[in-house]
Amino acid sequence: MKRIYLLALILAVLMLACNVPGGTPVPPTQEPPETPAPADTPTVEATPTLQLNVSCNELSFYLDPALAAGFTCETVPAANGPDPWMMYPQHTRVNLQGYVLAGTFHDPRIVVYHLPELLALRPEYTGFVDSLRDLVGGGAPGAALPLIEPSFNAGQVFHAQFQLLPFATGSGIRFATLYAQYFAEINNHDMFYAFSGMTADEQYWISAVLPLSHPSLPAEAGMDPPGGMSWEDWGNQFPTYAADVSTQLNAQPDASFLPSLMLLDSMIQSIVITP
Repeated sequence: MKRIYLLALILAVLMLACNVPGGTPVPPTQEPPETPAPADTPTVEATPTLQLNVSCNELSFYLDPALAAGFTCETVPAANGPDPWMMYPQHTRVNLQGYVLAGTFHDPRIVVYHLPELLALRPEYTGFVDSLRDLVGGGAPGAALPLIEPSFNAGQVFHAQFQLLPFATGSGIRFATLYAQYFAEINNHDMFYAFSGMTADEQYWISAVLPLSHPSLPAEAGMDPPGGMSWEDWGNQFPTYAADVSTQLNAQPDASFLPSLMLLDSMIQSIVITP
């Protein structure tokens, strides 16, 4: 009898609990879904400090024997020729000797300008400085990237493998590119690794032009448009062609280029400018 009474009491308590106001169950607390971080412009990771073995005026850096056998140091005198590409202040130029790629259009070199002197002579380069400052600050690359050497008597045909590249005393950008005076097929004879950088105090501009090749590209540009096209048809479809080549090269690993992009990046990142 006592057992029956106890069971009845428990049932009454349970029924009363079900009728208590505000008894809506609260869902368990959940962590909000993680928002993916926005994609940033790639930045080459800093390399370990290397023993500098090249010194030329205010410029010092590490030259890997796998890249070139040696170098020459020049103090290039100022020039004020009739054409823009013949106007520049006195500057430093290091020429790489015994470079791993021979017989290409460009001579491998690193050039340093005192930026105030360069802008006094070529005020139009202010746009390049502003562009580089914006890119280093995280801005998106445009159709053409800034490069001073001191200038090219040609246009930038394309660019690929764009990355931010800090160096010991400043920061800059590196990319693969090609300059031409016509709709040139992108090729290994003319393509080069370009670097544009400024020291942190914006007193010096560093340019590098270093020949570069990739096995997916033809050895040289043909004398005529590929596939038997007319120059008009080739010119009309050239922007699509250049974008396709850029996409293709962007997908290639660093080590597939000659020289390796990692080898070139390491040299540039070791640069020290000492006024």
